[in-house]
Amino acid sequence: MKRILVPTDFSEEAHHAYEVAVSIARKAGAGIKLLHVVEGVTSYSPSFSATGDVITPNNMQHVYVLQLMEAMKAQMNQFIKSVDHEGVGVVQEVDVDRPVSKIRRTIKEDDVDLVVMGSKGSSGLDEFLIGSNTEKVVRTADCPVLTVKHRHPNFNVREIVLASDFKREVRYAMERFKDFQALFGARLHLVYINTPGAFESSGNLHTKLDDTAQKYDLQNYSVNVYNDVIEEDGILNFANDIRADLIMMATHGRTGLAHLLSGSIAEDLVNHTTIPVLTFPLK
Repeated sequence: MKRILVPTDFSEEAHHAYEVAVSIARKAGAGIKLLHVVEGVTSYSPSFSATGDVITPNNMQHVYVLQLMEAMKAQMNQFIKSVDHEGVGVVQEVDVDRPVSKIRRTIKEDDVDLVVMGSKGSSGLDEFLIGSNTEKVVRTADCPVLTVKHRHPNFNVREIVLASDFKREVRYAMERFKDFQALFGARLHLVYINTPGAFESSGNLHTKLDDTAQKYDLQNYSVNVYNDVIEEDGILNFANDIRADLIMMATHGRTGLAHLLSGSIAEDLVNHTTIPVLTFPLK
């Protein structure tokens, strides 16, 4: 883990994410990029006519964009200083774009290893109609995304929940999950949520979890089968029972109609739990 991206809107939740990112960067020897995206503003970019003449946008709009960018850069400088990042390299970028598009492009162009984002969460009709940029990044990012809601001044992970159906696809994420466990020297709790709609015998499930642990050479772990009505509630209840510091999940990253019909347990968790959630895309 060498490159950590922290998108920020200068909110309290973004500050919490920045603190957590600094803690992780110190442990991993990584650098941080702070990214602020100004949305809903047309950037200044001269164009050319068929005769070769330069066509510039409205001068007042140009001045407004430049002043706005300078104000955001000044705010970014204050934001950087708000957390003691001694020993951690922090760079900044302010751009005019659509936030999720810019974040995805930065992940690819900068070869980002981890995104750390703050989240306010949402529920009910707001969750259905609006969603959040954090949810969209969780769904579409090509790298692990850690979402944070509350302050963790000394982010220290001791108990990690890894919730999954432990089918073959999880192999694409397992090495990343092991890396994160090793970074903190944490105990890993594999958990399968057994629901009435997809019930299996506890014996068969324990065998599946034991086989998974052996196949991926897991260390310092436990295997658990937890009964609940729906998966999301089971994960949250199990995590609270063991006082988990982190929940890890793989996500299929569905979009459009497939996402609307199937939903996403990972996105629901990001919205509803106060525990940090680390998601990894299975693509």
